[in-house]
Amino acid sequence: MIESSLSAHVILDHLLAVLDIGVNNFTVCDIRSGWGIRFDTCKTASLHYCLAGVGTLAVRGLPPVQLEPHSFVLLPPGVAYCLESASSKPVRLECRTRVRGVPSQESVPTLTAGEGRRGIETACGEIRAGLIDGWDLFTSLGKPLVVRFDDTDGLRDQFVMLLAESVRPRMGSRVLTEALLKQCLVLALRRWMESDLSPLPWMAAMADMRLSRALVAILEQPDVAYTVDSLALIAGMSRSAFAAAFRTAFGQSPMSLVKLVRLRRASELLITTALTVREIAKRVGFSSWSNFSLAFSQLHGMDPSRFRRTFSLIEEG
Repeated sequence: MIESSLSAHVILDHLLAVLDIGVNNFTVCDIRSGWGIRFDTCKTASLHYCLAGVGTLAVRGLPPVQLEPHSFVLLPPGVAYCLESASSKPVRLECRTRVRGVPSQESVPTLTAGEGRRGIETACGEIRAGLIDGWDLFTSLGKPLVVRFDDTDGLRDQFVMLLAESVRPRMGSRVLTEALLKQCLVLALRRWMESDLSPLPWMAAMADMRLSRALVAILEQPDVAYTVDSLALIAGMSRSAFAAAFRTAFGQSPMSLVKLVRLRRASELLITTALTVREIAKRVGFSSWSNFSLAFSQLHGMDPSRFRRTFSLIEEG
């Protein structure tokens, strides 16, 4: 079990801050009593939050997850599953390829199965959460991540806002959606870390003080001219042992993470400050403006100046 500590929580916050987190096909699944929906596998992780009613989420080969209001379930990429309302009789299943509801101008997209009495209502979304080079935060999740909240600490308000932003995107929706999703993940992962006996590799890494020291250094001071050798020294490990342990935990090399943290910090500065692009490049640790611009464009699909014009929160005077 991972020892609960403020430092682990702070590291988790920092780590989530540099991830590419977003949600696709966010919808409400309204499954009537006696009905269920079978979904095909999805390339990304899927998130499910029970808003009302009771039922189950079933993955082949595993015991079904019991759902009740405020149940939070995260499934890894590549998993087919069934959402079913509670019933004393065999349920009738509808088959769907993806979590994609019918859009509406008046309400959030809704995917309805069956008719008659209400059974279970869940907020469902396909989420991406990973670093560069295709590493996904939840690829190594061997079983559903299940967290139970209650009326006092539930995430209903956050999910209602996520649903509202997904149906009517406005200025700042991208930033708000990402912030809400990160908040939900932080709260769920914190609770899971405090009780689960088989944490994900990157969770276990946060309990390893050697890797934690290097990770904190990267996250809090990304502008430092790190090398693998200097990070291994911070961790108190040999270069080869550190590099291997880091890749196992985070799915990529230490210097790849350094680069990503710098670029994430740069994107924050671009939309929240009036610093010039060259000043930002220097502030986050790039010695060459051209290298910064190229790396930023490869990550975000647009150069820093265009990114600022598109997402800036600073009003032009």
